[in-house]
Amino acid sequence: MTTKKKKILLIEPDLQLVELARYPLEEDGYTVISSTDGPAGIRTTRREQPDLVLVDYKLPSQKGNDVAKTLRKDPATEHIRIVMIADESQLENLEIGPGSAVDDFLIKPFSPAELITKIKPLLKSDDDLASRMISTGNAYLDSKMGGGVPFGSLTLIEGDSGAGKSVLSQQMMYGCLVDGFKLSLFSSENGVKSLVKQMRSLNMDILDYLLLDKLRIFPTETARLGREAPATLLKAMKNEKGREMIFIDSLTSSIPQSSDKEVLGFFEDSKRLCSEGTTVLAIIHTHGLTRELLTRIRSLCDAHLQLRTEEVGNKLVKTLEVTKVRGAEQTTSNIISFEVEPGWGIRVIPINKAKG
Repeated sequence: MTTKKKKILLIEPDLQLVELARYPLEEDGYTVISSTDGPAGIRTTRREQPDLVLVDYKLPSQKGNDVAKTLRKDPATEHIRIVMIADESQLENLEIGPGSAVDDFLIKPFSPAELITKIKPLLKSDDDLASRMISTGNAYLDSKMGGGVPFGSLTLIEGDSGAGKSVLSQQMMYGCLVDGFKLSLFSSENGVKSLVKQMRSLNMDILDYLLLDKLRIFPTETARLGREAPATLLKAMKNEKGREMIFIDSLTSSIPQSSDKEVLGFFEDSKRLCSEGTTVLAIIHTHGLTRELLTRIRSLCDAHLQLRTEEVGNKLVKTLEVTKVRGAEQTTSNIISFEVEPGWGIRVIPINKAKG
C-alpha cells in the first residue's frame, strides 16, 4: 500500500526562499504548496489541510504571529503543526514559551539539512508514534519492563504510601524529557519548586525543560471539588493539546467522593485520549480504592505497575511488580527490587542480593 505523502504549506512572500525550501522538501518526499501572504495562507490551510505550515514572521499584510494565532483558534486548523521562519533581528519580538501559537522556530539563513531536521520530528506518522516505547531513562529498568511502556498507552502505577510510586514516575518523566517528548504533570504531591528540588537531588535536573516548555507542572487541589474532581481534571488534561504525555501524581485525592461509575468513567475517557495519541500515566494509592474497583481499573489499563515495600532480612526494599505491559517489545520480568539513593536515583538490586 502506498503511503500518503505529507503536505507542507509555505506562507512566504520571498519567492526565491520558497524555491530554495521546495527542492529539499520535495526531494525528501513531501508535497509542497505555497502562499505569499497571511489571509491567502489561512484560506489555503483551511482548504488543503496540510500536515505542517511554515510561516514567515514578516508578511505583506500581517505578522506571521497573527496568522499562527488565527490557525490555532480555528477548530478546523488547530491540530496542524506550525513552524515560524524568522531572522535573528526578529528574535526579541517572537512569542516563545507556553503562550506561543507555534510549535518551533526556524532561523534564517538556514541550510536544507537544518530545514529537514527541524520539521521531521513534527511530522511523525501515527505508525511511527505507535511503535515508540517510553523509556524510564534507566536501561536496566527498561529491560525488565519489556523495553519500556508503549507510546499511546494508559498506564497505572499503584502502591502503598512510601513504596516509591512518585520516584518511579519521576524517573519515567525524566526519561521521556530526555527522549524529546513534551509532557504535562498534574501533581497533588509537589509544587513546582519542591519537584525541581526533589528531582535534582536524584540527579534529574528538569529546570531547562520547564523553561523551554517541554514540561508543564500543574499543582492540583482537586479534593475540595468533591464529585466534580475527576471531570475537572479530565477537562484540564484535554486542554493540554500538543502534549504527548500526561502524568497524574496522584489521582487518589481526586476520587474519594466519586462513585465507582464516575472513577471508571475517568479511566475510560483517559483511554480515549490515548487512542488519539496521548500517553497517560496515573498514580493511585492502593488503599484508596476497593479491591473490586481496582480490578476493573487494572483491566482497563494497557500497563500496570505495582509497587510495595518489603522487609528483606534486616532492611526495607522497594519492589516493582510488572503485572502487564500490553504491546511490550520484549518479555517482561515479573519483579524488580530497587533502592532510591540521593544523588543517584533509582538503583536496581538483583533479587538474590535483596534476599541476602
